[in-house]
Amino acid sequence: MRHLVHRIVRCTAATIAGRKPATLMNISNDYGGLLDACDRNRVDIFSRSEIDYYELKRTEKNAIVLFFNQYLLDELLRNESVKKFLSECGYESDSIEHALSMLRRRYAIAGCPPEIGVFLGIPLKDVKGFMGLNSLRHTKYGMWRIYGDPAVSEQRMNEYRSARNMIRRRLISGEDPVRIIRGKEFGFLNKPNFIRDDYLRT
Repeated sequence: MRHLVHRIVRCTAATIAGRKPATLMNISNDYGGLLDACDRNRVDIFSRSEIDYYELKRTEKNAIVLFFNQYLLDELLRNESVKKFLSECGYESDSIEHALSMLRRRYAIAGCPPEIGVFLGIPLKDVKGFMGLNSLRHTKYGMWRIYGDPAVSEQRMNEYRSARNMIRRRLISGEDPVRIIRGKEFGFLNKPNFIRDDYLRT
């Protein structure tokens, strides 16, 4: 189980640190039976944690899982700009349960839906630019395709990298990865800064 938890913490570090609402992860049995280990242990791993998980797709060999910060995702989905965007994409409610259920249905029909970028903490202007829903020009590549002024997008990327590096340093120091997942010491100070007008500018 320890190898599984290390993999989850490394992949979802920015979400665990309270900087990113959600992270998508492919968990496979191809290398060490991680999917079977996840099925056996994930309830215990995420008990008493703000991090939750939602399976979007499963095959015999792998599962596509969305790990999310409950507080951040709820705040994001209740934002008026995000609600309007998702409503235009066919979402009928701002509840986490409805949004994730819709993502799963769309994943089953046509693969990864482009609006998932908002759930993953990509600025709304870049998600809409990628979908052709605004007039912003593609200006740069990074962790995602950037449209329009790159400053906001690059700042967000830097925040994710910084959070990821902080979590990885804790792993390298030998800290228990389950303790990191359940940790309450980060996130609260950062939460009010996540939903910002510049981030949600369209």
